[in-house]
Amino acid sequence: MNALRSGTLYIKTKRLEETADHVSRLSIRLMLNGRQWYKVDGGDRLVHRDNFLVIDQGQHYRTAFSGERDLEMLMVGFRPGSAQEVARSLTLGHEQLLDEPCRDTEGPVFAAQTYTMDPVIRALFSQLHVLVQTGVEDHASDDIEVIHDRLMERLIGLQSGVRLNMERLDLVRRATRVEIWKRLTIAREYAEAHHAHALSVADLARVACLSPHHFKRLFREVYGVPPHRFLRQVRLMHARHLLSDGDRPVHEVALAVGFKDASAFSRVYRQVMGRAPRDEEH
Repeated sequence: MNALRSGTLYIKTKRLEETADHVSRLSIRLMLNGRQWYKVDGGDRLVHRDNFLVIDQGQHYRTAFSGERDLEMLMVGFRPGSAQEVARSLTLGHEQLLDEPCRDTEGPVFAAQTYTMDPVIRALFSQLHVLVQTGVEDHASDDIEVIHDRLMERLIGLQSGVRLNMERLDLVRRATRVEIWKRLTIAREYAEAHHAHALSVADLARVACLSPHHFKRLFREVYGVPPHRFLRQVRLMHARHLLSDGDRPVHEVALAVGFKDASAFSRVYRQVMGRAPRDEEH
């Protein structure tokens, strides 16, 4: 474990036992390899190399991971108030910032959710990975601060995209949009965290506390894909990770992502991914 005073945490180990309940600061968390489980405010999240997790200030979480080889996780925890400061500098004009350089403003609110890995986020964390491995924080602190600032700028930009997706909901009251977005996010994260189970759309609707038809309509409206297709994509993407790791034969991978029959898995995989499962093995 390497915890820098800057707010960066780096862990490299085969196993992280489930932690006690923690209260987070605003943070970005990712895995460089393997998978890490989180429970954030009662909802399951799964973090892997193709996504990252954002947890907002004050949210409660527990986490754990395990693997047959060393797994690496990186976390950046931002100081309180930094989101407000950066958002203000990005949205206000120079004249207003000159006249009122330190005025208190309401900061952005971040949904606790995973995001598909962004190339800018990946590049910044790659730089951070190199710096934390040196163990010489005094020489790297300025570089780390620059990376943190750029991560916050990017995170605020991505949050703007979340708001645009939320606005797709054809609803009058903003509070209703926020509540529906929250429920859909819980269902989407549940699907990704439980990819080994043969979940149905009805299962996700129950998790979201919505009727099946209402859930299907809202999910398609927000994410642009029917939930049954999303479920299939989630299972196949995790299958690709397992196949590319090269540790398991095809029939074991099929079982690990909820397929009872390896032949059916191979047919679906070829149809959706455009190549046979064995072609992913290294």
